[in-house]
Amino acid sequence: MPGIKLFDPFSRRTDLSRAEFSHHWITYHAEIVKDFRRITRYVQSVRLDDTPALLGELFEPSGWDGCAETWHATPASVLAMPGEPRFEELMADERNFLDLTRPRHLIQSEEHLIDEDDFDPRTRGVKLLVFVRRRPEVSARAFADRWQPPAHDDRDLGRRLGVTRHVRCPAIGHVAREAETGPDTREAASDPEGYDGVHELWWQDGRAMREALATQPDAARRLLVGDVVDAGRSTTLVAHERIIVA
Repeated sequence: MPGIKLFDPFSRRTDLSRAEFSHHWITYHAEIVKDFRRITRYVQSVRLDDTPALLGELFEPSGWDGCAETWHATPASVLAMPGEPRFEELMADERNFLDLTRPRHLIQSEEHLIDEDDFDPRTRGVKLLVFVRRRPEVSARAFADRWQPPAHDDRDLGRRLGVTRHVRCPAIGHVAREAETGPDTREAASDPEGYDGVHELWWQDGRAMREALATQPDAARRLLVGDVVDAGRSTTLVAHERIIVA
């Protein structure tokens, strides 16, 4: 889909169960977002407790309970979001289910489809998001040049892993969010380093994902880490995708 894609990974309030968090997010909160004229597509990636062992070995443990993904026509549309009539209501509702004391970083990106020959949009399966940070010695420019290998290499590795859909989203900018730190105090709480991109892969189901990563660990390392990603500073989210605005 053309335009700008915005990723917003976050964690639930510590006093809520994951079921309570998910229910509020996919019902009441989603209904507010539906009224935002500037959002052309909205997807919720809801965490699944199905993290394969290889991901735990390679990447930093994930504290995310979900990720909101929205599409916009231009970067200016993202910056104009506070002008939406229900924006303040949306921000106020975040206090009802999100942990706003944790660092929060929104990632603006452009979506690059690698492969979806075996993807059935009616059966979305299991989705893996990898929020990647570059290695310290790799510049932002070098990362942008090297993170996306030749399309045929990317496609072939994905097919070795049996993915049904495969997307890379290099970051083109970051948007800081505020955190609620007290009854009357709001301060910036963005991750100062940010993520350099988001890698998305889908499988038919959790079993297919686990088997692929267990039987093809070298292909997974080459595809997800390569030579420019700092795996120890990157993190993952295994999720089920819900389309709210198509």
